Amino acid sequence: AFTAFVAVHYLLHGEVASAAVAMGATAFCFGFVVPQIKIVLGRIVPRVQSDSGGTTFRPDVGIDIPMQVAVSGGVLACLLILILLSMGRLAIPVPPNMRYSLPFLTAIIFALGAATLWRTLLRGSTSYVRLTAKGFEVAQGWRPQRGEWVSVKEIAAEAPLPQKQAPGAIVFVMSDDETLTVVAGAYTPDGAALRDLVRFYWQHPDARDELTDD
Repeated sequence: AFTAFVAVHYLLHGEVASAAVAMGATAFCFGFVVPQIKIVLGRIVPRVQSDSGGTTFRPDVGIDIPMQVAVSGGVLACLLILILLSMGRLAIPVPPNMRYSLPFLTAIIFALGAATLWRTLLRGSTSYVRLTAKGFEVAQGWRPQRGEWVSVKEIAAEAPLPQKQAPGAIVFVMSDDETLTVVAGAYTPDGAALRDLVRFYWQHPDARDELTDD
């Protein structure tokens, strides 16, 4: 709300570029706040795509798109800050102790944000869970992680202690005791329905053809 007020203030004073910086910051903030409303209300429905290779589950569009807007807003704000600072045209006051650190920090955030947007563009969403007849693929970090059903020892809601617990999780416990945790709260309420579905196909090999026949 504060950054939105700042955006309107500078827009009314003719500082369009600085207003755009505040608008980017506003998009960043609200992009992370809006999804929480759907999560609290429990109105979460995954997007599902099926092909001859398997079935892919993606986060609810009402969560995924705002997250992408948030990152886009942050990238835009950082890019404009870098440009305006170099031209001496940033109307938004910069504390003296951040005169040199701000360009460095915004450059890092811009680079990471731009890479995240590019990764999301290639994947089609911020993350996904793909199930096939042979195994699974999870993309939620920089690189997709894969595993085979025969190597899975358990599908759990919590990782074995003392690992940090993630709410609404799907935990693949592998035969070598390694774990792969999927934060599934953006797919179904508390991740429960998707976790049950993954567990079902792990326990019922004879039903896995359903994953490839639409």
